[in-house]
Amino acid sequence: MKRALPIILALCMACTAKADTAAESPDQRNARMQWWRDAKFGLFIHWGVYSVPAGQWKGQEIGGLGEWIMNGAGIPAAEYEK
Repeated sequence: MKRALPIILALCMACTAKADTAAESPDQRNARMQWWRDAKFGLFIHWGVYSVPAGQWKGQEIGGLGEWIMNGAGIPAAEYEK
């Protein structure tokens, strides 16, 4: 996961980079975005609080889904909130 993080961040930055659309007409925007609508492609990135531990807790890898790290590692709520 640690090796993948820089790649993921670079992709996120590329996906969120703002195109120069100040001089773009509505017809130009429609033509540019047609591929998106045709492909029915979407991207949703959610960075929850569970992304902070990134699958590790107190130096140990915690298996399973990241959003279940508190449950999987048996982390008390008061400690996890910190």
